[in-house]
Amino acid sequence: MRQVLCGTCAWGDHEDFYPKKVKPNERLEYYAKYFPLVEVDSSFYAIPNPKYVERWAATTGSAFTFNMKAYKGMTGHERTLDPKQRQELFPLYRHAIQPMVEAGKLGALLFQLPPWYVLNRENVDYLRRCRDFFHDLTVAVEFRHRSWFDGEMREKTLQFLRREEIVNTIVDEPQVGDASIPAVVEVTESSLALVRFHGRNEETWYIKDAKHAGERFRYHYRKEELAEWVPQVAELKGKAQRVHLLMNNNFSNYAVQNAFDMMELLGQEVERAPLSTDQLDLFSSAEDFS
Repeated sequence: MRQVLCGTCAWGDHEDFYPKKVKPNERLEYYAKYFPLVEVDSSFYAIPNPKYVERWAATTGSAFTFNMKAYKGMTGHERTLDPKQRQELFPLYRHAIQPMVEAGKLGALLFQLPPWYVLNRENVDYLRRCRDFFHDLTVAVEFRHRSWFDGEMREKTLQFLRREEIVNTIVDEPQVGDASIPAVVEVTESSLALVRFHGRNEETWYIKDAKHAGERFRYHYRKEELAEWVPQVAELKGKAQRVHLLMNNNFSNYAVQNAFDMMELLGQEVERAPLSTDQLDLFSSAEDFS
């Protein structure tokens, strides 16, 4: 059965989504009541503790799915590490995520590459080694430099991904400069089509010294903008066994509300969680929240 799952990137960022009574360590369980999919963002910043990974899997229902981001030391974000040093981290990361694999809840392992990861022989060979080591997992790659899709390189990159059975991560993002790529709506691995929605805020795409990481993705999609994707999602569904749609506009409650919007547009059953500002204390006056 072909599936289309909607969710957000990370579950801890959406402060306005959670009632005040929900403690930080209870947020995943609350989130999973409303969404069938989430992307683990914390595994990018540090190799996770296997006990935490095991707890995440146990906290959610049997049908819940996690995509996990590869550790930044493996993706080229740590510039002091050469390819060999990056590859030495693979066994450590694999051990960390093994509980998720054994639970049957790992949807994909995402290698989100840095903007300076350009198309060249060394980088192509490294991606091939990534695929070889994690051969039994669904591996996805998100390019963030236009060289991979410029001109004739577009088709060559897609051919490479198909040969290596690597998922092409499709993005919706601002089109400004070399550190953004177009939405290449192509399936390169039949088990999964992955779309990540970063927002369309051109002014903040290259923001520096932001007070919060969410400032970069401060964009709330209008429902008409998301509706543009409905025919393309239908096309992806016809070519891949699973389609994952993940909102990464993690500012305020933008991502969760847009994930609900997308589910509605796709005709899925939706139970919208009330915003925290809507959850009035029984003994408070509505004026307190005006």
